[in-house]
Amino acid sequence: LSLPRLGGRSSAALRPYTGELADRRLRRRARAAMASGMAGKVRRAADSEEFDLANYDQVRCDELAKGAFSEPFPLAEMVRLSFVVGGGKLVRQKYSDDLPKIFMGSLAAVGYGEDNTAACEAASGGKFKYQHDTGKNLKFVHVFPHISGATAQGGLEEGGEEEEEETQTPEDILMTCDAEDFKELVDVQLPTYGQKKRLLDLLKARITKLEEIEAKMTKLEQLTSEEQALFDGVGVEDLKEKSKVVSAELQTMADAGRLTASEKAALVEQLEGRLEHAKAEMQKAEADGKQKRAQALGQQVETIRKTMSTVKDCSPIGLPPLRHSNEIAKLQGKLIEIAKIEKEKKGHYSMAELTRIGERSEIEEAMGILKERSRGWLESDEVFQERLQACLRRASSAASKKASAPGGGYGGGSRPSASAWSTVSGGGRAPKSKAAGASTRNAFSALG
Repeated sequence: LSLPRLGGRSSAALRPYTGELADRRLRRRARAAMASGMAGKVRRAADSEEFDLANYDQVRCDELAKGAFSEPFPLAEMVRLSFVVGGGKLVRQKYSDDLPKIFMGSLAAVGYGEDNTAACEAASGGKFKYQHDTGKNLKFVHVFPHISGATAQGGLEEGGEEEEEETQTPEDILMTCDAEDFKELVDVQLPTYGQKKRLLDLLKARITKLEEIEAKMTKLEQLTSEEQALFDGVGVEDLKEKSKVVSAELQTMADAGRLTASEKAALVEQLEGRLEHAKAEMQKAEADGKQKRAQALGQQVETIRKTMSTVKDCSPIGLPPLRHSNEIAKLQGKLIEIAKIEKEKKGHYSMAELTRIGERSEIEEAMGILKERSRGWLESDEVFQERLQACLRRASSAASKKASAPGGGYGGGSRPSASAWSTVSGGGRAPKSKAAGASTRNAFSALG
């Protein structure tokens, strides 16, 4: 189980299990989606674009220049990236008088040079120039980035181990990725209704926050650094489109009855609340003589009733097993066997048994790593613990059956056979002598 890491989690977490080529494709897309904020938007530019540096100061200019322009852009042709750094009296409140000088200084700090003759051509890579556009009454700094040519993007296709990107949470990746990647990641990473519902709640909360920020900007109010970072990231319209995708997925799962027992109970309660609210709104519309609204609400009431009937009649499904349930169960079995030795021998251990007891810490550490790698995206602690306990119960049941089998366990003072201590990845070799214990590397063979 060799699991290369990606963003603090294994790249296997992005794998749709359709082969190595598909793994590389999804990993590449997720890595591209992980660039965030203004620097991320600039890095994703494929054509000449314009960016607004309203409310930027020295620190944020330095961060932008470093994040966006420290490395060449993987483009075949030059682009002009124009940054608004000032303007006339209608917008000047958003920009400090020194912003052009500050931003150009930040660019110089990462190796870019000022050149008033720079243009959209390869020879201008790594240069910038200042312009006061009197037609638009705006001040610009135009940047012509270093580009690495058409082959830059091909390197990721051919394989080879890429350097890790900075860590981002699943929420960050889902918020910033494009529409195509979003649908694929939702399908692969959020298999349960509860996970998708959690994503929808996060999307709605982000949309509300961005709308509040836009209202502040309309009033020319100063944004906090956190608000500015959110505003520089993915836009409201993109998030609304993602919300529509998730809402449709949730409705499909409800119509098909793909719900666990807890998800079913929560959804029925939610639908009952929505039904009562819709009925009250319909009655109010009828009393106010708003027939069209009353008719639309009546259709909504019938839709909710139909969905609620389907949900109530469905048989709950089980939770999916942990991604590494087999490996965790095997390691748990080893811990159970160690506990059995300690209970039955009461301190009178052979050298082989002492060696096995000494492996406990490594086994527990390996289990901790596998548990973390098995946690689902946006999965609640309660649901994860439910899945984990099911895995551990399976291990305990298997250990009980093994102990009750003829010759099983360590009863009667007999010494355990070497086969009872096979490694996670395969069978073990019997020790040559009483002092030759099992290898302590076994616990980590499942980690890769």
